[in-house]
Amino acid sequence: MLEQNTIKPLYEQLIDAIIANIKNGTYKAGDKLPTETELESIYNVSRITVRRAVKELCDKKILIKKQGKGTFVLESSLCIKLNEIGGFHEAMEKRNQSTFSQLLSLETEKHSEEFAGYLNLSDTSDVLKIKRVMGYDNTVIFIDTCYLPVSRYPDIKQYLTGNFSIYQILRNIYHIKMINSEKVIKVRKAKKEEASYLHCSPGDPVFDIFKIVYDENDIPVHVSISILNGANTSYVISSNNTEHLKIKNPINKKTHILAQ
Repeated sequence: MLEQNTIKPLYEQLIDAIIANIKNGTYKAGDKLPTETELESIYNVSRITVRRAVKELCDKKILIKKQGKGTFVLESSLCIKLNEIGGFHEAMEKRNQSTFSQLLSLETEKHSEEFAGYLNLSDTSDVLKIKRVMGYDNTVIFIDTCYLPVSRYPDIKQYLTGNFSIYQILRNIYHIKMINSEKVIKVRKAKKEEASYLHCSPGDPVFDIFKIVYDENDIPVHVSISILNGANTSYVISSNNTEHLKIKNPINKKTHILAQ
């Protein structure tokens, strides 16, 4: 309940209350906010107060109004440096942000002719396919499918539990040094299943990132395909190795720099 007899205006108190509920997970990124009538009842304020607070939050790029659908919590925008090799967990740890991942499937399959070339596999080699949804701070960021040559990483399935980092497993368990990578980015339309995970609509733009990582002997370590929501993802190409970029706000939203 907001305080009626204070110096701070009610609309500012309502803004603070909504932001607090976003931070504590009551309203998650992509969630639809209660209607104006519901907000009036929840916080015991007028329609004018609700509309001003919502407008301010939309101006701050915290909420977004969708015509005919309602008001939604805006996804945090993502700014990715293309010239980095590190994994998602490592990038988020540097920023003191908690990560999460949901394992969608874990399958051993015969490789295709294309993947045999990418991973330097023989005709008899199998590939381990790991598909996950990954994100941070309760926000889904991307769908990731990683392909590993089974022969190079024996018994790796036993380590693929919980919120695991493939990079940490390869580095710490199998002593792999990841030195170089190649990436190809493609823009396409989201499929129905992808859209359900990425909190967008089928047909919305998504980025496909096809990546091959190599060790110090130029041997492929793994192949991955990441799918990201195109509406809240930016890519940065910079010769500056630090994360202190002069381009602070390339798409007029809150941005995060993530190694991908």
